[in-house]
Amino acid sequence: MAEPPVMHYGRIPERERARWRVTIGGATASGDERTFSLDEVAELPPVEQLCDMHCATRWTAQGIAWGGVRARDLVELAPPAPEVSDTLVFAEFGYAANVPLADMLSSDALLVTHRDGQPLTPERGAPLRLVIPHLYTWKGPKWLRGWNYLLPENPDRGFWEQRGYHARGDAWREERYARRS
Repeated sequence: MAEPPVMHYGRIPERERARWRVTIGGATASGDERTFSLDEVAELPPVEQLCDMHCATRWTAQGIAWGGVRARDLVELAPPAPEVSDTLVFAEFGYAANVPLADMLSSDALLVTHRDGQPLTPERGAPLRLVIPHLYTWKGPKWLRGWNYLLPENPDRGFWEQRGYHARGDAWREERYARRS
């Protein structure tokens, strides 16, 4: 396995794990925002998954062992309204990325706390990182803080999507950039 480079925009957050929260809001089924502690997230069924990591800058790291919980298990605890098809995942320092709800519900989409059997380091996204193996890494932010469910008419765009990157970012389809009309 090739060691993936450590890449991120901005500094590494310095916040206590006990104070870290994951918030799910926007167009929820109940209309209410839900907040979870990391301990509450960790109570979900644990998962270990071996998968590749793809960056839009054209590198791939193969066979990384991730550990955490399935994103869809947290979606079940704070479900979206029926008309929702997209999410805006957000992380520390205001970073955000658009992720289709179908990709969040994939059995491969993980809220990661471990890599290769060890707790994530802050440089790799501790305490919580979103990993969706079939999407480029910008769709799975480090230092995940939660997501908002978006209604079809909601124009919210993530950091890279505002700068011309693809709305989905499927690595196998090489969806790096949005099409220009």
